[in-house]
Order: sequence, then C-alpha cells, then structure tokens
Amino acid sequence: MGDYEKVWREFERNEVTHSVAHYLLAVAALGKSGREPRAVDVARALDVSRAAVSLQVRTLRESGLVDVTDDHRIHLTRTGADLVARIASKREVVRLFLAEVLGVDPETAERDACKIEHLISEQSGAALVRFIGCLRADESSLAELSRRTRAAAAAGGDGTGEGP
Repeated sequence: MGDYEKVWREFERNEVTHSVAHYLLAVAALGKSGREPRAVDVARALDVSRAAVSLQVRTLRESGLVDVTDDHRIHLTRTGADLVARIASKREVVRLFLAEVLGVDPETAERDACKIEHLISEQSGAALVRFIGCLRADESSLAELSRRTRAAAAAGGDGTGEGP
C-alpha cells in the first residue's frame, strides 16, 4: 500500500467525524446559555431530526463524551469538553491562518476551517499557533506576507513573481 492509501486510511482513525464534532460543538454552545440542552434543542440548532440527535447522543454517551440527566438534558463529560476545546482551538487557528496569513475572505476561511478542524493533528494545530504567534509578534512581517499572498492570488501565481 502506497503512502497515499495509508494517509487515506488514517481518516478512519480520526478521533471524531465531522458530524460528531458538530454535535459536540452544538451541545457546548447551547450549554453556554445557562441551561443544558435537550435533544430537541440540538436538533433545532443543527437543523436535523430529533431522531438523528437521539441516535448520535447514544453513540456519544457510549464514547464517554456526553451524559444525559434524568430530565433528558445533555451535557459534555470532562472528556467531551476537552475534545470540544481542542476542536474549537484548531478551528480558530485554521481560520486565522486562512484569513490573516493567506488572505482568504472571512466567510470562506470560516467554512474551510470548519471542514478541517477535526482532521489536523494536535501537532499541526500547535505548529500553526506558533507560526501565527511569530507573525503577529512582527506585524510588518505578517502584513508583508499577507500582501504578497494576496497579490499572488490575484495574479494567479505563486508569489515569486515568476508566474503560475
């Protein structure tokens, strides 16, 4: 099996799927309102059926990521809360990288960060945080890198001035 096939198979071993990430993030966001959500609240937030939420919550409970109270309120376990924090952190750093460093428009950067957040490793996420931190420490470097990246995108080139 070649490297490409090995990498492709790694997606099956991701800690969570895109769907699970959204369910966990929704439970966390709704819980911040002061009251733990019920399945109907999560269904409304994600625009899915209550039955879909019930099935996913069962899986999340079995995985130790959420608990459900006797009055059917869903809350994150410590493990679930830690996972949500890591996913949200990766989403934010990818969004910042796309928008501030690469000059991607904010809406696209947010959408793409959502797609990537649960796919990158902790190591890559931490490296992006360090990279952005270094660039932010020297605002002129960040501004120049961003200017060159946007100019290259506008010209359809790679930023070297030598064309596509």
